[in-house]
Amino acid sequence: MKKIITLLGGCMCMAYSANAQTDFAPEKNNSWKLRSSFSLQSDIHYATRRNDLDKNWAGNSYLTGNIQNDFLELGMRVEEMNHPLPGYETNKGWGIPNVYLKGRYRFFEVTVGDFYEQFGSGVLLRTYEDRSLGIDNSIRGGRIVLTPVQWATIKLLGGQQRNHFDRDWKVINHDRGYVYGGDLELNLAQWFKPIRDTWNISLGNAWVTKHEAPDPITQVVNGKLQLLNQPVNVSAFASRLRLQHGDWDVYTEYAHKINDPNATNNYIYKPGSVAMITATYAHRGISVLLGARRSENFDFRSARTATQTDLYLNHLQPFTQQQSYTLAALYPYATQPNGEWALQSEIRYRFRKGSALGGKYGMMVKLSASQIKGLKRKGEAQQEETTLSPMGQDGEKTYFWRMSEKYFHDIDLEISKKVSRNYSFTATYMNQAYNQQVIEGHAENGRVIHSHIFIYDGKHKISPRLALRTELQYLHTRQAERDWLFGMLECSAFTHYIFSVSDQWNTGTTGKHYYLVSAAGNFGNHRLQLSYGRTRKGINCSGGVCRMMPATEGLYLSYNLNF
Repeated sequence: MKKIITLLGGCMCMAYSANAQTDFAPEKNNSWKLRSSFSLQSDIHYATRRNDLDKNWAGNSYLTGNIQNDFLELGMRVEEMNHPLPGYETNKGWGIPNVYLKGRYRFFEVTVGDFYEQFGSGVLLRTYEDRSLGIDNSIRGGRIVLTPVQWATIKLLGGQQRNHFDRDWKVINHDRGYVYGGDLELNLAQWFKPIRDTWNISLGNAWVTKHEAPDPITQVVNGKLQLLNQPVNVSAFASRLRLQHGDWDVYTEYAHKINDPNATNNYIYKPGSVAMITATYAHRGISVLLGARRSENFDFRSARTATQTDLYLNHLQPFTQQQSYTLAALYPYATQPNGEWALQSEIRYRFRKGSALGGKYGMMVKLSASQIKGLKRKGEAQQEETTLSPMGQDGEKTYFWRMSEKYFHDIDLEISKKVSRNYSFTATYMNQAYNQQVIEGHAENGRVIHSHIFIYDGKHKISPRLALRTELQYLHTRQAERDWLFGMLECSAFTHYIFSVSDQWNTGTTGKHYYLVSAAGNFGNHRLQLSYGRTRKGINCSGGVCRMMPATEGLYLSYNLNF
């Protein structure tokens, strides 16, 4: 604990002293003038009932600071999770997992230390931090970014991904592998002056290779123990094209990965691939989105034995609606990297003010639909969709265009309308199908959960300093735990304070209430939130990546400081 306090104090002094240096360079040239930022986040939970927890107190704390000018940037993050929050037990530890030095000069940028990067849409490479899921797959090593001309960007990188605190206080973990990559993006429209101002045509190519020593993975064949032959280097390549003109935006990308036996695909030698296309159109109150993606055997990680959310190199964007309402997100979809066809569409239309349906303030209507299905396998004797091919083989062949079992679908109709100066609402209907057997590996009262969801979200402005928001939700299904009700009342007062009370009630089978009472306030650079309640055991998802969370009951305290 003393080490933590010393580190926190050192970072605070560093940030304060940087803020005080306002005359580092002459007034005529402020390029060398130092600027700094600092943030502290601390989340603490006290369990009044342990349930499946092994302790009452738990908490995650993050201290981040950086100092920079126009040429140099130095940053560092300290994390303390010796007793991590429920559901984040694999993140246990403390230390400095992120420290870097970045230099910039003209068209050249170089980073040494820990960094995040994304090539294209992330199909091939995306490293990022998502604290709500306990994800941090940053790369420790070096990165170079070159922009020698306005129409070209070159990126080169190499290093080792973070895997919680398994490095201890060492620079790298010699028991794990490394990753290398490069990306080239060209803006072709800049080559042709007649279309330069009306078109954006960008072409990109990327390459990523992971290098790791063989693991002691064995299997018994004909009564003999055999060691699995594993590639030391696994490479993947991707090409992308984006066309933007007027109201249109079309993006397409294709990626290919050579054979990569890993824990997710049961160590088969089948190559992987991803093909995707999205198109959007927006003009005068109307917007349309269409998208399709086919992915097969594209779980790409820097360690072949990694599971859950660990050591992802790439990210397959979910082609489903990202739900923020509680019951709409009760059965969230998790991208199936071993193979799926994903289709998505959305149309938004704004009825103008003064029209028959728009009324005095106008009205927005959104209709969206997503459908995810498995890949159709070749051959007469096909296994179930959830059954993986035997280890050490090439894997079953699939048809490119043909689909099989439904994994998920949602159809959403949303209407948003302002009725008066002080009252507006959003009403939503959702129809969902959730293949629990495929997504979670088990099923309750039926393989697929079919649900109808109704949501009302009303906003009431009582005075310039007082506002109320009400949520009413109802989910109906014959599967799993059957019907649910949810209600919430939220009060915003004096622009600084928010008070809320909510209850998620299972009326179908268990009769349990999952209530939450919360108060939050902003005080200058400080934000404090205190809440008490009960949460159900379930899946927490963000961007198609999910994490199983345990049931909890108790007090939550969250503190944030930014300056």
